[in-house]
This record gives sequence, C-alpha cells and structure tokens, in this order.
Amino acid sequence: MEPLEVVFHLRTPIALGLPWIFFDSLLMHAKLKEELGEKYYLLPAKAPIQDLPPIPIKYWRDVPVASASIIEPEPQPSVFSFFKRGDFPFPAGRIRRGSGFFKDFYLKAAYTPASRVRFYCTGEAQEVLRLCRMIPALGKERNIGFGFIRFVEVHEVEREWGLVRDGLAMRPIPVRYLASYEDAAYLAYKPPYWAKQNIDLCCVPFTRCQLLERGG
Repeated sequence: MEPLEVVFHLRTPIALGLPWIFFDSLLMHAKLKEELGEKYYLLPAKAPIQDLPPIPIKYWRDVPVASASIIEPEPQPSVFSFFKRGDFPFPAGRIRRGSGFFKDFYLKAAYTPASRVRFYCTGEAQEVLRLCRMIPALGKERNIGFGFIRFVEVHEVEREWGLVRDGLAMRPIPVRYLASYEDAAYLAYKPPYWAKQNIDLCCVPFTRCQLLERGG
C-alpha cells in the first residue's frame, strides 16, 4: 500500500450536513453498492451490517488511515431553501399540499461553492481509483444536483498523511491512541459513522495531536 492523495474536482457546489466527509466511508459505500447492487437500497437504516466488506485502505490499530475532507477553497457556507414532495403516489384531482398527509416539506441545505475536495489515505492506488470513479457526487442533496464530480485524481505522495500531517489530526482518532491532543469530542471514528457503537472520545479533526507509537 502507498500513501496517496485523492482529489475530487467538482462540477457543482457541495452541500454538507457535517463539517467533514470521511474518505473510508465513501469507499465503503462504493464497495457495498458494487457487491449488493439494488439490494444496497434495502439495507436497514438503523442496524449496522455486522460484516462490512474490506476496502483497500490500511488500518492503524482499528483506525482507517484515511483523512477527513479538505474542501478547497476554504468553505464559505450559504443556505439553499427548497420544497420537497413526498415520494408516494399522489391521487388524481386537487389535493392540499400546504397541510395534511400530502404536505410539502420546506427544507434548507447548507452548501459551499467548492471546486475541489481533497483526501489523504494509505491504500492500493488502482483499487482506490476504481472505487472513486464509481462515486457520482459528494455530500448531501445529491439528488437535486449538489456535489457532482467532474473527475477524480489519485497520486502517490511522499508521506503517510491519512492520520496526522504537520502535527494536525487529519481525522477523528480515539484519545486512548494519543500521547497528547489539543481538543476532543465524542465522535465516530470508523464506518458506519452513524452507528453509536463506533463513537469514542476522539481528537477533533484538524486540531493538534501526537500519536502514541505507530505500532499495533
């Protein structure tokens, strides 16, 4: 496995629900879609899969050596407001869309006019590139045009920057694996990131930290 830089060049602004996108999670989604096909969309929303497929990323202890997103240029969030209709069959004739069962939803999405999203990881370059090319868009609200990708590049870099770069944490790392840290919060640190059993007290991405010895 090689230390890699992965850059997604965007066609449209990106909408975010959280401050970061996690690269290992992106690859896991691509791998699951490839293996499960249409069954991917039938996965339970609140029950994590017990046996997740392997992804071409190195692990340090049980932490994926894959960074959180670096959005370029620096994010300048704006808010986009839109109506969302239910995805059920609508009856013929006039219906009330302002209230009741068929009510439209007024939603807001935070977005930023980014041109690139950069990640670092240690992995198998060709397989990482293959899975990245299966990803059509990044972030939230992709179904209404946010986060569309023009193309993706994968390059080998000189050092392993998926965990720490220049003394900054590049992703959540449990504090039990750190010799020192600047800031900590309860965060998920491995896929699936929405599962409560993957939450631990971790250093906050892009704050200062120092790893314990890199063995294990």
